[in-house]
Amino acid sequence: MLTDLKYALRMLAKAPGFTIIAILTLALGIGANSAIFSVIDTVLIRPLPFSQPNQLISVWSKVTNEAEKETGSFLDYTDIRDQSQTIDSLFSYTLGAGVFGRGDESHQVQGLAVTSDIFRVLNVRPFLGRTFTKEEERADSYIVVLTYETWQRYFNSDRDIIGRQILFSLRPYTVIGVMPRGFQYPIGVRCEYFNPLQPLVPKEIDNRGSHFLRLVGRLKEGVSVKQASAEVAAISARMERQYPDTNTGRSYYAIPLHDDLVGDVRPALITVLAAVFFVLLIACANVANLLLARATQRRREIAIRAALGANRSRIVWQLLAEGFILALLGATGGLLLAWWGIDLLRLFGPRDVPRLDETRINATVVGFTLGSAVLSTLLFAMLPALQVSRPNVNESLQEGSRGAGGPESHRLRALLVVSQVALSMLLLAGAGLLIKSFGNLRGTNPGFDPSRVSMIDLYGPRTKYSDPAKQLDLFNRLQSKLRVLLGVEAAGGAMPLAFTGNDRSSSFWIAGRPDPGQGNHPNASHLTVLGDYFRAMHIPLLAGRLFDDRDTKDSMKVVVINDAFVRTFFPNGNPIGEHILLDHRGDDGDKPIVLEVIGVAGSTRHESLAIAPIPEFYISFAQDPDRRMHIVLRTSAEKLSGLETAARNALHDVDPDVYFPGLTPLPKLIGTTLAQPRFNMMLLGSFAGVAMLLAAIGIYGVIAYTVAQRTKEIGIRMALGAQKIDMLTMIMRQSFAVIGIGLAAGILSALAITRLMSSLLYGVSAHDLSIYAIVTIVLSGAALIAAYFPARRAMAVDPMVALRYE
Repeated sequence: MLTDLKYALRMLAKAPGFTIIAILTLALGIGANSAIFSVIDTVLIRPLPFSQPNQLISVWSKVTNEAEKETGSFLDYTDIRDQSQTIDSLFSYTLGAGVFGRGDESHQVQGLAVTSDIFRVLNVRPFLGRTFTKEEERADSYIVVLTYETWQRYFNSDRDIIGRQILFSLRPYTVIGVMPRGFQYPIGVRCEYFNPLQPLVPKEIDNRGSHFLRLVGRLKEGVSVKQASAEVAAISARMERQYPDTNTGRSYYAIPLHDDLVGDVRPALITVLAAVFFVLLIACANVANLLLARATQRRREIAIRAALGANRSRIVWQLLAEGFILALLGATGGLLLAWWGIDLLRLFGPRDVPRLDETRINATVVGFTLGSAVLSTLLFAMLPALQVSRPNVNESLQEGSRGAGGPESHRLRALLVVSQVALSMLLLAGAGLLIKSFGNLRGTNPGFDPSRVSMIDLYGPRTKYSDPAKQLDLFNRLQSKLRVLLGVEAAGGAMPLAFTGNDRSSSFWIAGRPDPGQGNHPNASHLTVLGDYFRAMHIPLLAGRLFDDRDTKDSMKVVVINDAFVRTFFPNGNPIGEHILLDHRGDDGDKPIVLEVIGVAGSTRHESLAIAPIPEFYISFAQDPDRRMHIVLRTSAEKLSGLETAARNALHDVDPDVYFPGLTPLPKLIGTTLAQPRFNMMLLGSFAGVAMLLAAIGIYGVIAYTVAQRTKEIGIRMALGAQKIDMLTMIMRQSFAVIGIGLAAGILSALAITRLMSSLLYGVSAHDLSIYAIVTIVLSGAALIAAYFPARRAMAVDPMVALRYE
């Protein structure tokens, strides 16, 4: 065996051009597969980095006739936690944010407000200090646990930090623990601290109708997710009977935590993995053609070995040894390419892909790469080896024979070209669909004009702005200062602003109509707006009026609805003057909040450009203040020099304790929601481009080899009167016949397979004929160009030279 490998190395060294091209081609195919597999392994295959991760579950709620999963309330959480016999421990959490320090030395941080069972569920112990206990889950428990990275970044790895008080959102918090290095809860954002939930949401804790918590638990030994989900559903049925005002129509269910985290990205990653596998197949077909041409040229050598007694299996093994060395060297180069590719994926990949930053070259990826090398050997080396290992000894040893190979060799080369063209067609069709889909998405009108608009995400510290009157004063004074800044055309605000990842909805019914009953009330998105929000965003007023100075905390509560709300709930009438009964209980006990409709605004998209506008209503900030507000500024120019500094100074004048995070252009904010479709498009487009390039190289090589092998035939034809253009036409016609079969096979395959991509497409059918037409033209053009240059050599053949050609 070692002797065969040494001989194979010597034979490959004698053909450096062939060897380098084959290794680079394989490295490209194997490297792309290894890089994408490393992401698949980290995100989809590798268990979560916690003890016994298969026992971890997410618990979600859902409302009758609603498809989307919903969060839960704190009181529902405690009932499930206390009554469940299948769940060992359960914690709840919500995203939080705050500021460490004060003034110029402050740092905005984000973390989790959690219940104490998080550390038991995840089975993790702190690196320093301790975690908080269930007894410390109370409204006056101002303690915090830092992540290791936060401890390093902001506190210089000071081991004496335990027990020390730090200023957190202007309130002294006691640091009681530091988590181990690398510990993160995979929620798509960097988590920098953990603190008890109760101090942050004291009002929501006692409101069973306030659904804002995510629930995560650990199953008891021997319990399945299906069993836990059935029990949780039974508990929620009891809660529905016990608390009909808040829980009618609401049920809870459990799913594996890993599936919950990766469910949204799984289709895209599987699609990309399939694409890179096709690239590997094309690379293997390319190398197979190279090997077949080289082996055909070695038919005399192989015939001599057969004549000296070498059996067929021995010859096949020798040729496979050469293929294995090529694949092994290609895999080595592929690992290097994968290393660089992973860095690019981490750099440019969307932030909402869970654990993407954990992607590394590890033993599993190396094993996959070696497996790819073995598979590649079988794919590209076996067929040529079997094809040429049955030589006709007499024919091959004839002095005049050039070893051109018989019809079987020609058919095999044609089959390899057909497969390359077909796979390239499939990838180009998929990439074309994603490109058109992304173009449609980018061109979608969000319902407002984001150009020349910037956003500031501001929090009033809880210690200073828990009172609604102070919240109203803070943002009114700030808005007054911002709107007079040089270059600012309009200033306003909304909570939550579209495309910030925040959402708020409320259930309601229309006054004068039958009450559908608790649990059957419709829901609509609910925004609180400040100042000239509609003018700043260029959201048109379609009927009635907008908010003005008449709308105060003491006046009749009013609401502006969007036209999607009108189409859904007032399809045949004028909504102005109608009343909406908001299913939030106000100061009058069980009475709903009554809102009078004063205006109709244009509809906007909120969460994503891909999601059509939904019913939405706006309430004036004067009647529904909050300590958080997304301030928006419309300016006279896209990039206004000095605006950020001026806005920072204006905020400092109003209250230096309010942290200024900087200006975020609204187009950039919208762009973050396009990260996943952009990533899908770029990856599949890149792989499709590589596939087309490899296919073109393969076609060029096959036609060049064919012309070289048919030199004598071409000479005879020209000696008998054929013109040079006749030779070119003959070669091109025969080439296009093979290319045409590949295109037809690719189109049929694409029509069957691209429908699986439907969930990734927006505004385009998986069978869009314009895409197929464009891709067919592009691939045909590339293939014909690749065939033309070697075919043109047939025109330059000198008949006399050709007739003497060996």
